[in-house]
Amino acid sequence: MIRFFRSLFPSRWVVLVLLFLLIRLPLLFLGLPTTLSELHYVLVGERLSNGFMLYQDLYDTTGPLSAAVYWFLDWLAPRSYLLHRLVATALVAYQAFLLNFIFNRNQVHPYKSYVPALLYLLFGSIFFELDVLSPLLLGHTFVILAVYSFTAISKEATNAGRLFKAGFMLGVAALFYLPLVWFLVLGFFAIIYFASAAFRSTLLMLTGFVFPFTVVLTYFLYQNALVPFLEQGLTWSWQFTFTFGLPGPQVLLVAAIPLGILALSFLSLPLISLGPNYQARFLQFMLIWVIMVVLVLISGHDGSAKGLILLMPLISYFGIFLFSLWGNRVWIAEILFLVIVAAVVAMRYNPLNLVYPSLGIKPELVQVQDSPKYRQIAGEKLLVLGPDLNYYQNNSLGSPYLRWDLAKPYFGRLNHYDALFTVLQDLRKDLPSYIVDQQNLMPELQYKLPLVFQRYEKVENGPFYKRVR
Repeated sequence: MIRFFRSLFPSRWVVLVLLFLLIRLPLLFLGLPTTLSELHYVLVGERLSNGFMLYQDLYDTTGPLSAAVYWFLDWLAPRSYLLHRLVATALVAYQAFLLNFIFNRNQVHPYKSYVPALLYLLFGSIFFELDVLSPLLLGHTFVILAVYSFTAISKEATNAGRLFKAGFMLGVAALFYLPLVWFLVLGFFAIIYFASAAFRSTLLMLTGFVFPFTVVLTYFLYQNALVPFLEQGLTWSWQFTFTFGLPGPQVLLVAAIPLGILALSFLSLPLISLGPNYQARFLQFMLIWVIMVVLVLISGHDGSAKGLILLMPLISYFGIFLFSLWGNRVWIAEILFLVIVAAVVAMRYNPLNLVYPSLGIKPELVQVQDSPKYRQIAGEKLLVLGPDLNYYQNNSLGSPYLRWDLAKPYFGRLNHYDALFTVLQDLRKDLPSYIVDQQNLMPELQYKLPLVFQRYEKVENGPFYKRVR
């Protein structure tokens, strides 16, 4: 199969697309349980489509452009998880073929082929969390578009438009997912390796990078939401705290196959002779890319398998050296690739429900739980006083407090007047129909803020309070 995709005949990319869809689509249409991340993003889009302002009427750290995408998808098809997954699938395919085009255009490998795209699409489907339309996936698309512009520049003084565009793409990527701002460092090295007049080129890139931030800052300024945007959209992302859906060891188990292939590819580098000087410079460029991936993963506060998308360009670039190592013994590369395909399919589909239990992976930790206690209320606007998002699976968000870590500074400080005043102002505009009190805060809230919380009476079963007046 590797030998087949070493050709650039048009039939190869058609077969590649069909293979990708064959691996990817069945799980999308077989009723894959919704993940908590998907529920979160759908709630963001739903809240914004109801006319509320991000960061001001919805406390969340989602990037402004990611939130805009979720709003648009909710406008197209409310609460359509399938639409989210189809868009994510299209983005993964687009990233794979764009990166493959970049590699072939610049002749960075010993031969031109569709193998980089093959590796990207294969490992980009290894786990169901990679089907999630995450801010990281959205922003990563623009990182690759920036690389496309960087690698198109030359040593001649005709690169102003390309450098501005590359910086602009990096700025857009950071507005989707702020830790991607680290790839600005990769841009500096791209200028050193591929451009001339480094100081002027750097200024052009920085101008392009700042431009989308200026537009977004101006928008929130006119919406009287600039301070909330600075606090939640920019500052909060540098807390360096991790929220693991899956525990760290389980994420490493999911990542074991791509990390293993990447490690073997690194070990094969000394045995590969690079051709022109440009190939050696591009190798240095990709090694710096590795460092940027590590920095983004450290900076991001979402420690989940969704971060594997950052490894795909590295596997696409370095992996081809591993499969080129065997010379005339192509059958070794073919067997290795077939083993990888079988491992990826087994990890994705968990046949007979044997793979995950044997590895100790618990996917239910990142999936919405369809328990009877979460179905007691449906079609209502909720305020959940606690971190459990499962209550929203059949309901809508009835307050700005989607994330408990952002709500806790207020509900955890009920002895302070400013916290009580903020809660009062946030809720009196649009009262939720029900309050789910996971933290046993309602007695204190009813005593200290009777204007709002005395309107609710406790329901017999569960931690529910219903608005009665």
